[in-house]
Amino acid sequence: MSYDQVIAWAYAQYSDQGIDPFIEKVSLASDVAEIIELISNSYQVYGEPSKEFLAGEAAKEYSEGKLSLYNVINRILHNLDLELPENERQELYIAEDYFGWHDLAESKAIEHAMPLFDKYRPVYEDAVAKFCV
Repeated sequence: MSYDQVIAWAYAQYSDQGIDPFIEKVSLASDVAEIIELISNSYQVYGEPSKEFLAGEAAKEYSEGKLSLYNVINRILHNLDLELPENERQELYIAEDYFGWHDLAESKAIEHAMPLFDKYRPVYEDAVAKFCV
């Protein structure tokens, strides 16, 4: 998108209910470099994504059926190394443990994992939604 297209898009987002602060900053940007800097600073486009964003991405993939519950739990606990708060990590460890022995592992594990998924999925969805045209 050109600078003019980005500015036009940003202004089209304004409504009677107001505007997202990020989009307002974009609409006030003086050039493409400033827009790129805003995006990279706000959404870790060039840097390391936040733990909330990464956990939300995994939760979204579960809700869309792209990953199994066990795979999402394993990804969050072991692959992403997110340093989640102790109580959240503990709930995921409990959920993961059901898969080793329980006949209805998924139904028991979801009770422990879903509150975390519900917390972080909107973080990812809100960030991604800002870039939908």
